[in-house]
Formats: sequence, structure tokens, C-alpha cells
Amino acid sequence: MDDRQWMYTDRPSQRDISLEWIEKTEAFLEQAFAEAKGARMTWCPCGKCANTRKRTKEVMGQHLCKFGFTQGYTRWTYHGEGDRTREEVVRPRVEGFDDDGGVADMLDDFGHGNFVGGVIEEDPEPTAKAYYDMLDSAQKPLHDHTSISQLDAIGHVMDFKSRCSMSRQHFDELLTITGTLLPAGHVLLKSMYDSQKLLRALKMPYEKIHACPKGCILFRKQYENAKYSPECGSSRFLEVESGDGSTR
Repeated sequence: MDDRQWMYTDRPSQRDISLEWIEKTEAFLEQAFAEAKGARMTWCPCGKCANTRKRTKEVMGQHLCKFGFTQGYTRWTYHGEGDRTREEVVRPRVEGFDDDGGVADMLDDFGHGNFVGGVIEEDPEPTAKAYYDMLDSAQKPLHDHTSISQLDAIGHVMDFKSRCSMSRQHFDELLTITGTLLPAGHVLLKSMYDSQKLLRALKMPYEKIHACPKGCILFRKQYENAKYSPECGSSRFLEVESGDGSTR
């Protein structure tokens, strides 16, 4: 690994960037995305993202010019150098949450579905911020002596709460007790409120659509206001008899 002081000395400010810095930064981008193995986004080491957000190659280049490299990042551990990165250590724990990849796959699907364009605003909307918070939690070890992530840990505890029909008060007490048993500096959440706030990115929007009781049609599009199925004549609503003998 060569001397990386150029990352900082050759770009003292956004308006003062040397040609050498530009050339070496372009080489860094090529290496970073070669290590990403075809992925459209990888960890951005700019002074703002600090390897906690994934960006496209174009956006990352813009960020590095604007914000510079995050301080002290002379060993590119998030981009193929050194020992295993946090993602390599933590992601298998996240993927092990259930047999199908669980949280890890949902994070990937959610991210690709909402940010496929690769253009991410500087101040993300609430939905995007919730996703970023969850992604950061998936890469954050619970404490310095484990590879289990904060998200993985809270996912398991939430699963235990659900299976045991645990009340909110008892759940908060469980987190408090567990927290006292962990090493200092741990990042286990302290309450049900904080846990739900972290997991809110997985609460995908949905639309309720009435269906014919016999499965003929969905009451949508041209049938949105229909009261009876045009296929079988079944009523969309439960019909009851009024006091005068009529049905409603």
C-alpha cells in the first residue's frame, strides 16, 4: 500500500484540487467498483458519507470532489484492502436470520426498488432515510467483540417477543436487562419504540382491494364502484334484511 497522504494534502479544499488528486481518485473509483463485482453502488468514502452509505460511481465521484475523503481512510478496507470488511463479517449474520436471506434480501429489494436510478438527494425523504438507517444498522456490530449486527440482534429479540406474546413493558425490561449484560459501548436499542422506528423501512405500502367471494373478479378499474360481480352476480357486500323485509 503506497503513501495515501495525497488523499488529503492534494485536496485542501473543494476549490483547490490538484491534477494528481483527480487522477488517483479516478483510479480509486475504478478499483472500488471492480471490487464491487458488478454492483451499481458501493460504499462512499467521502467526508459526508464516511462509508455508511452506498452510492453510484458518478455520485461518489461528485461527493469526493465536494467533501473530500473521510479522515483517516488510508487503508481502503471497504474497497478490497486488508482483512475482511464489516460487510463481509456482518452480512452473513444478517442473512442467517432466516432460511431465505430474510432482512438482508428485503434490504436489497427495498433499496433497488426505491433507488434504482442511483441519484440520491442530499437530504433524503423519510422513506429513504428509514432505509439508510436500517442499512447502517445491518452493518453496525452490536459491540466490539462480536460480528452480530445491531439489526440482527433486534430482529431476533423482536421475533422472541412475537412468539411469546410479550407486552411492550416486558419487552422494554428485557432490553434493559440484556443491555446490562453486554460490554460497555454496545448499541442494543433500549425500547420497543426505538426498535419499531428502526424497522419501519420494512413496512411496505399496500392497497386493499375487494374481491368477489367466489374469486371471479377484483373490484378495481372498471369494477371499482360495482356492488355485484358481473361474472356470477355475487354481492360485493354482506346483505342483511331490514325491518321492513327488504335487503340492504
